Amino acid sequence: MTFLEGQKKVMTAANKRICVGEITSAHGVRGFVKVRCFGDDPETLVKYDLYTSEDGAGIVHLDLKHMAGGALVAEIEGIADRNEAEKMRGTKLWVDRGALPDLEDGYYHADLIGLEARGPDGAAIGTVISVQNFGASDLLEIKPESGKAFYLPFIDEYVGDVDLAARTVAVDIPEGLR
Repeated sequence: MTFLEGQKKVMTAANKRICVGEITSAHGVRGFVKVRCFGDDPETLVKYDLYTSEDGAGIVHLDLKHMAGGALVAEIEGIADRNEAEKMRGTKLWVDRGALPDLEDGYYHADLIGLEARGPDGAAIGTVISVQNFGASDLLEIKPESGKAFYLPFIDEYVGDVDLAARTVAVDIPEGLR
């Protein structure tokens, strides 16, 4: 495991990182960990360099072992005991956006950050500042020009066309949500 402390990387659209998983706990006594994968393909966790922060240089390499209780069990290169594995609890795993394949008919949540949210009449409502999921479904966090940011459920009823080329997303905000 390699950690280069104190080095910062300037984030641009080309090198933006996407969070693809999180180490949730240690597993057993040999240094294995449980990992929650945020994507559809757990192989993402072994195909690419995994960074331990959104903008740092620390990298980990995983070897997926098996499933246990709905979580992936993995070995981290260089970690050989439970105490070291416990120190990794809560570590988010990031992949450079540029390393991931482009999606033919879709987009990554990270691609939505910075899009302008526009209402049914085409008027600007605000900017998407994050995509969250607190357990039920995805939510767009939208920051209007003035006032507090708010969450909009990322469902067909409220979110329409996403146009990455135009950097816009069509939204229909229900009464009382904002």
